[in-house]
This record gives sequence, structure tokens and C-alpha cells, in this order.
Amino acid sequence: MDTVKYSIFLKVLECRSFSKAAVELGYTQSAVSHSVSSLEKSFGFKLLNRESNDISLTRAGIDVLPYIRNIVTAQNTLDFTLTSYREFESGTLCIATIPSLAIQYFPDLLKEFNRLHPNIHIVVIDGNYEEVEEMLAGGRVDFGFSSVSTELPFKTFPLLREDLQAVLPCGHPLAEKESLSLHDLESEVFIMPGEGPNHQIGQLIRKYQLNLNIGYSVSDDNLTVSMISRNLGVSILPKMSFENYLNMPFVSRNLEEKPCRELKIIYNDLGSISPISRAFITFVQNYFRRFPADS
Repeated sequence: MDTVKYSIFLKVLECRSFSKAAVELGYTQSAVSHSVSSLEKSFGFKLLNRESNDISLTRAGIDVLPYIRNIVTAQNTLDFTLTSYREFESGTLCIATIPSLAIQYFPDLLKEFNRLHPNIHIVVIDGNYEEVEEMLAGGRVDFGFSSVSTELPFKTFPLLREDLQAVLPCGHPLAEKESLSLHDLESEVFIMPGEGPNHQIGQLIRKYQLNLNIGYSVSDDNLTVSMISRNLGVSILPKMSFENYLNMPFVSRNLEEKPCRELKIIYNDLGSISPISRAFITFVQNYFRRFPADS
């Protein structure tokens, strides 16, 4: 759709002057006047009252103005989006991620990516596994970082694997062991992380037929560790959720079953995502090759 005439009309209305609009647009005054007249002719009615030096909308102009604004806004948005798909040196990228991954890796990762692509604006939204999946399914983000259950229809790129560990209060009797079995935790008050039943803990419960005494369910790993440090229970968490940055009194122990979580980049359709997204995904894959997977 050719929206140039619409844009010229809006500029004339904004400036209340054909001559001022011409100066701002870089056109001649006669070209601006001709464009507005041509638009009025195509509509079949006048849009502007031209009385001496005063420009005002006709009744019909008032009625159609919101639609003209919407068309120009939509065209500008479309142009911006098309540009982001044709080239990835500028634009906006929206990412959903679980908090632990963002806290541990994103500051350095984003700093390095920004050095290579300084004109790309990145929006990061964090949430638990289910929230990340919902944001991606709803089209709120370009792609996500999560640990995906096999039942969901997303496509994935493998990213990182890390151990799950038992997390206990300091001085807990089980902390005297060098390693624990998952079944050792069945007699304890268990704090269920807010990850949803389709992810790590739910999978372990089903696989090993665990009978955990779930006393609390919380949505945040930091809160889980805080509750453990205050002797409210025990839990199972990935090392990334507590390692190196949580200054709380707790202990962690390896689990004999060696459970782990596999973090992945998740997306809907690689063919439909922008070059910005593809560039970022490639960058992230190369970035994480520096880190050996836990085994």
C-alpha cells in the first residue's frame, strides 16, 4: 500500500501549513498541495478546510483521520519489521529465559554480543519453565531458554547440561553423607521448586517412583534456598540455581542416580524467525561451547 499521501496529509495537519509541511518533508509546496488534493479526489470529498492561512479538518476529515493514522502507523511498524528480517545490524530481540541461566551467564554473554552488534536492542524476560513456554507459545518472545518436556511441540537446540543436587540445611543429618540417594529424601519435608510437573522433579518422581513429602511449593529458586537455609525442608535443584552467587547457609550433595537437566534454546519455527534471532542463537551456541557439560 502506498501510504506516502497519507503521511503528507498528516504532516500538513500537524504543521497547519502546506509550506511548513513541505519544508519538513523536503518537498516543494506545490507537490504537497497536489498530494493532498489527489488524496481528496480519490476519497471523493474534502479533508481540509483551507481558509486564508488556517488549516482545519472538515467533518469528513475528522471521521477518517483515525483510520489514516492507523494505516500510517501500521505501515511504519511493518517497514521496521521487514528491515529487521532483511538485516540484523539493528532491531529488537525479545528473549524469555529461566532466571538461573540469566543470572549466571547473561551479563557476560550479552556484553560480548553487544560489542559485536551494538545497535540491536535486547529485551530479556525471566520466568519459570512453564512461563517461558507460555511466552513462546503466545508469541510474546522470539525464542526462549528452558528445559523442555518432551510433550511440548517446540523445536530445540541443545545448550548445556548440568547436575541436579540435593540441597539441605546446614547441620542436617543427611549432610554427613558424601552423596545421597533420591529415596533418602522421602522422609524429609520437601520443598517443590516451581517448575511444573513436566520437568525435572516431576520426571524424577515418576521415573524412580518417589514418595516425597511435599510440604511447600514455591515459584522461585532463591526462595527455595532461603527456606532451606532456615531449616524448613530440603529440595533438589540444579547447581546453577545456587552456585557462586547465593550467600546463604546451606549445603549441597551429589545424588547417586546422577540426575541432570538439559537446557535448550526453544523456538517455534526456525524458518519464521528473524535474522537477528538466528544470529543470536548461533552466537549463543558458540559461546556455550566454551563450557564443558556436567556428567
